Amino acid sequence: MARERLIPDRRRKVDRTKYIRVGITAFLVLAAAVVLVFLFVKSEDVSKFFKDVRSALGPVIYGIVIAFLLTPVMNFFDRHLSHTFQKHAKKLTRAKKAAKAISIFLTLVIALALIALLFYLIVPEIANTVGIMVDELPKQVEGFMAWFNDLTESSTVFGGYLRKAVETATTYVEDIIENRLFSQISDIAQFLLTGVWDVVNVVYNFIIGFIFAVYVLASKDRFAAQAKKMTFSIFRRKSANTIIRIAKRCYAIFSGAIIGKVIDSAIIGLLCFVGMRILGLPYAIVISTFIGVTNVIPFFGPYIGAIPSALLILFVDPLQCLYFVIFIVLLQQFDCNILDPRIVGGSIGLSPFWVLFACIFFGGMFGLPGLVLGVPVFACIYMIVKEITEKRLRKRGLTTETDDYAGIDSLPEQEYVLVTIPGEEQGEASEEGTLEEAEDLGNAGPQGPAAEAEGSEEAFAEGQGEAPFTPNDR
Repeated sequence: MARERLIPDRRRKVDRTKYIRVGITAFLVLAAAVVLVFLFVKSEDVSKFFKDVRSALGPVIYGIVIAFLLTPVMNFFDRHLSHTFQKHAKKLTRAKKAAKAISIFLTLVIALALIALLFYLIVPEIANTVGIMVDELPKQVEGFMAWFNDLTESSTVFGGYLRKAVETATTYVEDIIENRLFSQISDIAQFLLTGVWDVVNVVYNFIIGFIFAVYVLASKDRFAAQAKKMTFSIFRRKSANTIIRIAKRCYAIFSGAIIGKVIDSAIIGLLCFVGMRILGLPYAIVISTFIGVTNVIPFFGPYIGAIPSALLILFVDPLQCLYFVIFIVLLQQFDCNILDPRIVGGSIGLSPFWVLFACIFFGGMFGLPGLVLGVPVFACIYMIVKEITEKRLRKRGLTTETDDYAGIDSLPEQEYVLVTIPGEEQGEASEEGTLEEAEDLGNAGPQGPAAEAEGSEEAFAEGQGEAPFTPNDR
């Protein structure tokens, strides 16, 4: 059996590709500098170009996202139908094609049925709620203002500060209405028209993207095979295997984070609706839908959904607003501590600090898409950096546990290299032979995997070599 040993790295390394790598690095640095200068000089043109490309690829992006969300459902049907058809079919290829076609059909039927059910249940309720709000909002605002005036007219210190704040806000609003609103009527009209066009564009992209998703679901296995084929044609086998393995882990992170978060948000929206109905709070359908949608956004989502909803209930009844805030806090605690860890699990693998950092950075850079996708993207980057770091540490004979580096300031300067020593099945009888082979590997010069065998186990025991850093050295 082959075994691994750590021996001192005393090779005279001759890097024959040094100048080639230096030349490639210099070229890449110059190319990156030219690209950055071009981006700064032509920033408006570049921004317009990417905006046009994103607009043109809108249906494709929608289709990929829809296919990504529907893939687990299709895989579930495909796995069970393939197993059933293979028992009765004469040809395996026909069984696989039939199972895939039926799986895609069932997946699309379920997706369309859910969309139709949501529209049937939610859209009429939202329209009814909006109508009630339009009719009742003036009365609710009037009652709220009466309560607010009673509070501000009190002789307490808080009432005085509140009066000053209301006077300042009233003056500011009047100034906007008198001096700015009428002069910006055209801009407001253009903004409304742009919003209507954006809604129409979203509906169009969704319909075309749904059709495109059918082709993606039907060809996803072939796309994966073509990607692997290109990877093996460009890279060496070891590098290609590593790239494919990392790509599979990134897919696992994305599917666990996004699909799990969608399921988690749907459950939270349903629980919010049930809780608001039990408590007798107004606008249950609208607020529950809004809470469920915003819960998809990590960290900031609960606050984005809860604050406007609380303000909406505040106009109806301040006491009910207090009940709603307490209920939402309890619901979010249940989600963060019980539901979300069980559904999403450890697929992300990030601490709360890095989750907050990813939301702030990607949200600031890319807006709402950055808030939704920033955490899984950063989780993939974090996973790749962690794997590269731990691989290099293992090659040098160092521990990969982060806590083992907390109490140290330096390490022994002797470098070690990890070599694989071929052994025999005789067990202890071949121990001396394997150590002799390690010496041969160590003396092999620049072409060997190690330099000398003075770092073997006997050398460490006799004090001739310095042992590598391990957790026990601390």
